[in-house]
Amino acid sequence: MFDSGLNEQQDALATVPGDGPTGGISSYDALPIPPAHLREWRNATLGRIRELPRRRVLQIGAATRTLPTRLARDEEVREYWATVSSPAAVAALTARVEADPVLREKVRLELRGAEDTFGLPAGHFDTIVVDSVVQYVPDLAHLRALVERLLPLLAPGGSLFLGDLRNLDLAHCFRTGTALARPGAARGDREALRRRVEREVALETELLLSPALFDALARDLPAVRAVDVRVKRGVQHNELTRYRYDVVLSTAEPAADLTTAPRARWGEGITTAAGLVDHLRARRPALLRLAAVPNRRVHDEYAAMQSLFDPLESIDLAPQDAPAPAPEALCRAAERLGYRAVPTWGERPDLLDFVLLDPEQVPAGPLTGVYAAPVVEAAGCAGTPAAAGRDAGPDAVPQNRRPARPPEGAIPSARTAPETLPPHPDGAAAPAPRPAPPAPSTPSTPTVTATRPDTRPRTGIWACAGADAPPAEGDVASLFAAQVARAPGAVALPGLDYAELDARSDLLAHALLEHRAGPGTCVLTALSSPAGFAVAALAVVKTGAALLPVDPALDLAEAPHPAVLLLDETADLLLPAVPGAARLVREESAGPLPPAGHWPVTDADRLRPPCPSAPLLLVPGEDGTVSVGGEAVAAAAGAAPVDTAWLVRGYPDGDAAIGLLSALVCGARVHVPDGSLTRDVPHEVLGWLRRRGARMVLGGADDVLCALLTLARAEGAGLSVSGGWAEGRLVVEQVPGSPPRPAPGYRAYLLDSLLRPVGPGETGALYIAGAGVAQGYAGGPGGDGERFLPDPFGRPDGGTARMWRTGRAARLDEDGCLRVLDGPAHDDPFAGEHTTFVVLTDAAGHRALWPATAAVPEGWYETHGEDAYEPCLGHLHSPLDDDLGDLF
Repeated sequence: MFDSGLNEQQDALATVPGDGPTGGISSYDALPIPPAHLREWRNATLGRIRELPRRRVLQIGAATRTLPTRLARDEEVREYWATVSSPAAVAALTARVEADPVLREKVRLELRGAEDTFGLPAGHFDTIVVDSVVQYVPDLAHLRALVERLLPLLAPGGSLFLGDLRNLDLAHCFRTGTALARPGAARGDREALRRRVEREVALETELLLSPALFDALARDLPAVRAVDVRVKRGVQHNELTRYRYDVVLSTAEPAADLTTAPRARWGEGITTAAGLVDHLRARRPALLRLAAVPNRRVHDEYAAMQSLFDPLESIDLAPQDAPAPAPEALCRAAERLGYRAVPTWGERPDLLDFVLLDPEQVPAGPLTGVYAAPVVEAAGCAGTPAAAGRDAGPDAVPQNRRPARPPEGAIPSARTAPETLPPHPDGAAAPAPRPAPPAPSTPSTPTVTATRPDTRPRTGIWACAGADAPPAEGDVASLFAAQVARAPGAVALPGLDYAELDARSDLLAHALLEHRAGPGTCVLTALSSPAGFAVAALAVVKTGAALLPVDPALDLAEAPHPAVLLLDETADLLLPAVPGAARLVREESAGPLPPAGHWPVTDADRLRPPCPSAPLLLVPGEDGTVSVGGEAVAAAAGAAPVDTAWLVRGYPDGDAAIGLLSALVCGARVHVPDGSLTRDVPHEVLGWLRRRGARMVLGGADDVLCALLTLARAEGAGLSVSGGWAEGRLVVEQVPGSPPRPAPGYRAYLLDSLLRPVGPGETGALYIAGAGVAQGYAGGPGGDGERFLPDPFGRPDGGTARMWRTGRAARLDEDGCLRVLDGPAHDDPFAGEHTTFVVLTDAAGHRALWPATAAVPEGWYETHGEDAYEPCLGHLHSPLDDDLGDLF
């Protein structure tokens, strides 16, 4: 994604001995930044990270060697993982780690791209560090995708540290300072100088970000509960302290929300550090935001920038009268009184706020609202780096959002010899031309751990490039109960929070149990109300029965016999009586029943203990009733919650039921449009989704969903939809900057007649794998055996798994999109009349037909179960469904 620039920095680090703060080049005069300045900057970063829990740390794109070699020595740190995209840097770091017994026990290095999270353990790390990396990200869409991939790797309450960020709001100020630092610049033509500043801002090759971005992102990332934006601490005034800052995104509940902290405005009673001390001593507030303090670090350059547009003002960098003490002086004055001092950006780019906290009155823990960010759209908070192939002319970027050029000292002349390239401002020598990548390391090489298998588009495997989060432990009822305990007051659906949803479903569950619903039975639902269906689905889950959602307008002759029917008034008119089944009708005019307290369902309330392998859902289909387990819901429970949109028309089906339960167990908010939304107009739907912050869609017509994915890709929006078949469900996500792909946990294979992945661009038989594969057909072991087959690639943990044979042909386009083709697959070995099969079984007792000429997957073995062979074979040439969805 963005490893080219990062590789260059890391390759350069490999050539510089030691990890001392040397070699940084100033953008003002092309001279080395003094080591004392770099040391202070480095120590400020270390100190900020050390405020975070760090028993298990992951550093993404280890752009500096200081962090792994110093942080890993901390007694609190038990594990320190670091990913590096440069083989040379991995080798250099490995040599240092192997030579140090303390580091050797803690540090694990992996050669992988900064955006590659495949195989990294989900829910494992207390802190993830991304320091001096974000500037190499090509755009906002890629940054958001990186953050979304990293958040699921955090342990509960973990933090994501984004360090050394460049401030977009001060881009013109910075470039004014560097331009005026050249000899004679202040005596030159004012208009020429202004054009030079504009040009250098437009030629910026790194990603600059407004501090307001992160509150905007957090509104779209429900997993983020605290946003802490701080400027760099330090007594030295240089480009590192003036224009860079750090951000911590925490998934823990904040210890304090500082957005409403009492305020004292600079210049209104407090005008000096001594005045601040007097104010704190006299009042001893628990919290105080000292707002609108002029930023002494940037004041001179900011004034010079403003003078470029005022012909009456001089445009030199002569020192101005100090409008306020240096930021570090104010911090230390408060700290001498026992306060924690947290400096952050202010209401204007040239102002700072100082948030002061009394540790005896404010508990330790994550802070949010440190920066009082304005409410803005994320799209306007990031620059557009002038990368290769882009027009970097001065008119290419809006004037108020043009990003800034790299430091002069970091841009060598085209004739500069490789061995004389200047160092990087961050302390790394600038890179020489990179050699060709070396051959993969041998097993004896200790520098690189195993990386993910090649799942690039057009290799016959369509899967997420990131790591599959392990499914959460527990059944759906317990997963939902855990979510209610975490956030009972969070909104679940319009007018319904999680606590109320839990209470109402408890009440209905007891009513269902009174009518003999429970393990081994099913409950038919035909409820068009989203809230009513959510209550009913959870109630059925709590009883242990299987949920059977139906459309009453369809033929249900082959549906299983339910114990209870839960209907709305329309369904009650359409559905005939079912002998022996209770019939409960919800009147549309009736208000919701009061929850009447909290009556959780216990094992003693059920008719019999629930079976772990019992189906969660039953879905009538052409080939039989499909039994769907809770795997998809369990997979979703381990992911960060994503606001979800309910676009179901009429009565929800099995796919919508799984999607709704998946959203509820991870704490998502489900948005329901009113009648004013035209659901058949993709542009209108996407606009509504953006206004609501929803990025997961439940329901919707196939053609609308296809159009939504295409539109989202064109506009750089994130979106996830679900579809496919009841037997093999797929959740597909559109990540900005990438083609649509399956969400983590979902996969599709294109296989040849020997059940191997087809080559690039080739058509193959389509198989669905992962969390979307159903348990099988209810009461139909023969159909299971020839449609639910051994997954040749197994589960990520090495266990056996099954895939579902669609009987359809498909291919991966050059852009990585899956195209399901009309007609059967020619490479499907099960479609041939002369194929010889064997019967395979695994330790779980699953049986399946398998072509005798194909390699037997690991964990499966051949059995001579003639009793299973004939029933399986009897289903082999039955007509396949010719009306399958072509969603993706």
